[in-house]
Amino acid sequence: MVLFKEDSSPPPPATDIVMNPGFEDGKTWWDFYTNGDGSFMVSSPGYNSTNAAKVTTVTGGTNVQLYQHGIPLDPNTDYQLSFNAYSNTGHGLDVSIFKHDSPYTNYGLSHQQVNLTTSWQTYTVNFRTKNFSSPVDDARLMFWFADDAAPGDIFWTDNVVMTPLN
Repeated sequence: MVLFKEDSSPPPPATDIVMNPGFEDGKTWWDFYTNGDGSFMVSSPGYNSTNAAKVTTVTGGTNVQLYQHGIPLDPNTDYQLSFNAYSNTGHGLDVSIFKHDSPYTNYGLSHQQVNLTTSWQTYTVNFRTKNFSSPVDDARLMFWFADDAAPGDIFWTDNVVMTPLN
């Protein structure tokens, strides 16, 4: 329990280190890649806002991902990642945090499976950073669809928030 004096206010909430977390600025800060056939667009409505990311799979691929890179992380630190998501079929996705460039070092979250439903849900994953000893700004947050997506699958994602816990 945290106690506050009457003349003081609680500390400010931790800052989200993801840019454009609700896709309100369109595709800014977000990238999409597939070696199959698919698309990424910003669609309305979002979970509780105007926009959300919409990833459509036309044909599957072995590498299908929506990601953001350049994310700063501190070493040996606990983080919480939360987001809203669903798919039209209930097929899931994986989330990972790793070094953006080769050798793609695991920064503490590697292909965490998220079982989606066919309606908006909130998903939360806690992880501790690893495999680096000083602050980095080269992390990639990746939503991975290749393992579960089938032709015709559509995935919506919104409110991507990642904050340090300590």
